Amino acid sequence: MKFDTFLATINDWGRFQKVKYTFICLTYMLPPIMVYTYTFTGAVPNHRCKNPDSIDRDTYNNESNILYNSMYKPTKEQCTGLNTILSVSDCQRCYIQSKSNNQNSVDVQLHKCQSFVYDKKYYKTTLTEDWSMVCDRIDFRSAVQMIFFAGYMVGSIVFGVLADKYGRRPIMSFSFILMSVSGFVCAFGPQPTFGFWPSYIIFVVARFLLACSTRGISVSGFVLGSELGKINFF
Repeated sequence: MKFDTFLATINDWGRFQKVKYTFICLTYMLPPIMVYTYTFTGAVPNHRCKNPDSIDRDTYNNESNILYNSMYKPTKEQCTGLNTILSVSDCQRCYIQSKSNNQNSVDVQLHKCQSFVYDKKYYKTTLTEDWSMVCDRIDFRSAVQMIFFAGYMVGSIVFGVLADKYGRRPIMSFSFILMSVSGFVCAFGPQPTFGFWPSYIIFVVARFLLACSTRGISVSGFVLGSELGKINFF
């Protein structure tokens, strides 16, 4: 008698397999959380340049925005004449007028914003705000996601090979540990006292390892679940 036939005879989809399969399915809740966390931590709230006349006390609210718009916000014609690839709305967020007696003139010189104020309606603070990853620094924000999905690719290959060599459960357990450590570093590693570059590098490396760990869990978990036995839904 073959082993598969013997296993089917004694019920290859019993209570043990069902409980184990349920726990494996529950582990699949963690990787999506890690993927979409950056949607919130790296969100881009509404923003504009800081008002030079009240740079220490400027905030993003209706009163301050109206005052800023009347004095420093570039017009559509000014943005069009700037010959930039930015859209008009992006231009108006990323550039500021120099003071002039005629703010509507197309000859008014525009300057890149050096500091910004952000809308606090939905987010108290985000990494985008902390690191000013807007306008000409938006590539830093995109690079985080690019490196994260590079970690997805590397994790799928590396942990798939390691799981074949050392077993699914050890690699899955190691992936959980790696996810916990890298997630903790993502949350608490970047610090204002470190400055931008050290914090950014810590965060990017931690996100890369976090992506690798999610694939270790998903790849190993899928194989473990499929090897439990024949699942009869009907």
